[in-house]
Amino acid sequence: MKYAFFQGCNIPIRIKQYAESTKRVLQKLGVELEIVDQFNCCGYPARNVDETAYILPSVRNLAIAQQRGLDIMVVCNCCFASLQKAKNVMESDTGLAEKLTSFLSKEGLSYSGKTQVKHFLTVLHQDVGVDTIKKNLVKQFTDLKISLIHGCHILRPREITRFDDSFVPGISEDLLALTGATSLDWPGRMECCGAALAGINDELSQKLLCEKITGAQLAGAEYITPVCAYCHLQFDTAQQRLLADAKIKKQLPVLLYPQLLGLCMGLDQSSLGIRENSTIDFSDITKLQALLGPVEEKKKKKSKKKTPVSA
Repeated sequence: MKYAFFQGCNIPIRIKQYAESTKRVLQKLGVELEIVDQFNCCGYPARNVDETAYILPSVRNLAIAQQRGLDIMVVCNCCFASLQKAKNVMESDTGLAEKLTSFLSKEGLSYSGKTQVKHFLTVLHQDVGVDTIKKNLVKQFTDLKISLIHGCHILRPREITRFDDSFVPGISEDLLALTGATSLDWPGRMECCGAALAGINDELSQKLLCEKITGAQLAGAEYITPVCAYCHLQFDTAQQRLLADAKIKKQLPVLLYPQLLGLCMGLDQSSLGIRENSTIDFSDITKLQALLGPVEEKKKKKSKKKTPVSA
């Protein structure tokens, strides 16, 4: 099982631990990830400026992966949505598709639509499979309460992203359950974290972030696990500014899903980059290690013995 690993722009520079922990976990599960140097930005920053400038970079990435005969695995939600949008445009907008194809031809590239785009959670859940992951678990958390937040771009618009049920997503819940952690039901799990407004309307961006932090803490969360890279930056970086300005009373530490899963698979916390999360300190590492226990095995139901019928 092999994929072209698309990390986007933010993750390699600002959240290296997301890519590294993902690689470590998938490597242990027998999945090969190829780093493609020719990949470029997904085009997301140009989304509201020019449609051609937005879609072309993703179509080019798809063509490069197609040339290598590989599907693309994505970690960043925005990149995932942009690549899926590009596929949709190439299928449904003939005029723009022809224009984009002409740009590709100048580089000797072509697009046929064969290359599939997969979020890393889908790769884990469907391609690797829950049963295979279970076989690779050596530990599980015994009492860990997590608030999961999906982010906006992975779920909406659902006719573009085609990731899970956009109203009641189950993939992430199934995967989190494998670690033994409790996924809390809380109001902000599918709402915006405010990242998109940072630098445009900082007051509203901070308000949305405060609401999410407070909501997760009121639900009993010990940690928050963002799927989205931008959500991670909000909770792991912007949260510290809120704490410094006394806009929140208590910090909510951040753990990425591959970091949680990696610990349960016996990977060392340093190789998963857990201390690289700004909101994590040594006391968190000690706590997490103390909460790891043996893998819980489901008890087999005893079959009832049939009473022999007397002649």
